[in-house]
Amino acid sequence: MLRRLLIALLLACPAVALSPVTADAACSCQAGNVRQSAAAADVVFSGALTGQTLDSEQATYEVAAERLYKGSVTTADVEVVSPRDGCGLGRLQVERRYVFFVTESGAEFMTNQCSGTTLANEQALASVQRVLGEGQDLTTPPPPEPEAAEFTKVADAEPETLSRLAAPGAALVIVGLLGLLLVGRLSRREKS
Repeated sequence: MLRRLLIALLLACPAVALSPVTADAACSCQAGNVRQSAAAADVVFSGALTGQTLDSEQATYEVAAERLYKGSVTTADVEVVSPRDGCGLGRLQVERRYVFFVTESGAEFMTNQCSGTTLANEQALASVQRVLGEGQDLTTPPPPEPEAAEFTKVADAEPETLSRLAAPGAALVIVGLLGLLLVGRLSRREKS
């Protein structure tokens, strides 16, 4: 009986040693709570996954960012990268909303299972808002800057002289005075 047990054990050992390691077993870290994840992240935002590309080294996620909680993004269309090692996020569901906790690596936003990135359900969003506040809406574009008035000179025109500008006003004053004199004479004639 002991002999059968030893033979079974010897046959099982190579199978265990040669079996592939799953992603969960290969990743030794665990995502912290929202406060820890937010402190470790450079940028925190929520958005809908619009597309993804998975190759042998990394997964690239295209995200339509909706709300920014920490850091800055230059556009609402954000690209996030995750390694394809044991701690990578793997395949996500397109058109689902996620909260991304990312670090900046050069020009790339990086995330993995340890960063805290998760589905953007009500509970996750409430936790993020308790820690980081309401965030900034990225779906409404900022109002355009008002254009500065531009003045251009028309042909070779020179500004009018003061006497030329004042002439119509002076003419009206003279006509008014003449009218008063005429009314005054007519009223004197009627009295006499």
